[in-house]
Amino acid sequence: MKDKRKLYNIISLALLLVSIIVLSIIDKSNNILLSIIFQIIFIAYLIKLIYGSILYIKKQYSERKYSYSIIMNLGFMLFLFINLIRQVNLLIFNWKITNINDIYINTLNSFSYFSYIVLPFIIILGIYSIVTNIILIIKEKVRLQNLLGIIFGIIVILGTISGRYIYQFTNTLQFMDSQLFIKKFIDIGLNAILSYFYCITLATIYCNVMASKHIPNFDKDFVIVLGSKINDDGTLTPLLKARVDKAIEFANNQEKKSGKKIIFIPSGGKGEDEVISEAEAMKNYLIENNVKPEDIIIENKSTNTLQNIKFSKEKIDEINKNGKIIFSTTNYHVFRSGVIANNEGIDCEGIGSKTTWYFYTNALIREFFANIVNQKKQHLIIVSLINLSIFVLLLIGFHFNLI
Repeated sequence: MKDKRKLYNIISLALLLVSIIVLSIIDKSNNILLSIIFQIIFIAYLIKLIYGSILYIKKQYSERKYSYSIIMNLGFMLFLFINLIRQVNLLIFNWKITNINDIYINTLNSFSYFSYIVLPFIIILGIYSIVTNIILIIKEKVRLQNLLGIIFGIIVILGTISGRYIYQFTNTLQFMDSQLFIKKFIDIGLNAILSYFYCITLATIYCNVMASKHIPNFDKDFVIVLGSKINDDGTLTPLLKARVDKAIEFANNQEKKSGKKIIFIPSGGKGEDEVISEAEAMKNYLIENNVKPEDIIIENKSTNTLQNIKFSKEKIDEINKNGKIIFSTTNYHVFRSGVIANNEGIDCEGIGSKTTWYFYTNALIREFFANIVNQKKQHLIIVSLINLSIFVLLLIGFHFNLI
């Protein structure tokens, strides 16, 4: 199936390029009909790619609800959709343009269109991420993962400014034809890359927000509560307390709506600076909140999210291998935890408790970087294909004097 999809994409791309070349050769009299045909061909190609992306994302989501690959494909689909909107806009409002040269250059500029229209919003996002990151550092402490907002903000602001002003700077210079080709490629290519990664940013935010707001069906057998650091006296921090409260809330709603009880699995070992394990601290809090001891199974060996889920699943398998599972964590952590569970082949859904706004912002940025690292090869392939398309279209444009 994958091979067939790749073959269809190659054939459709080849037909697009052949159509461009043929229209370029025969369009010597500025025929408006040929210009419109060219745009319609390009729009049809974008629609085909978007439709294929939608089907692929739906297939991915049905197999794995949490996957960095979903973010990547959703971001790419958004990039294609923005290009489609731009092309439709050109077709509707610029249909009187009879010169295919103008149509052609407008089509090429569509690759970088998004980087221009979101310029003020991206600058605001960059500043906002830096400010929230500084607040986070003041509230907590300096460590690498608490610096990601500052790093992201600087990259976004510098990237946006460079994409904007490289174009303006190169416009002030004089170029020979070969240099003009390079200039155009840099101008369009750089802003196309920026547009793509802006789309990945939006896809990251969307997937994480939707994952944190998702309410699973009320038919679950077990709820794993993912641990985090506890207070010096063995009580729960506000962050961990919110996770347990979210699990209790789900259990109560499930019992009201379906009559089905759920077994709690508080998960977390004992750190060197903790008086008891995180699991025991959560168990004590659950009992204080009227959860029966027989409805609680502690997992007190884990030290990270992977072990939380893996070791808890081992406890579940001892009771019911086919049991339906959810996990409770903080909203910013739902998607990442789901990815970890899916990578281990564990089928489960997540629910998320609220956290502070400045921490949530930094966590979303962390997810952005996690996606880039996790899918670096795939991102590199897509960026390369985008720039290869620009390169080929520029070659055709220069060869047939369309630019």
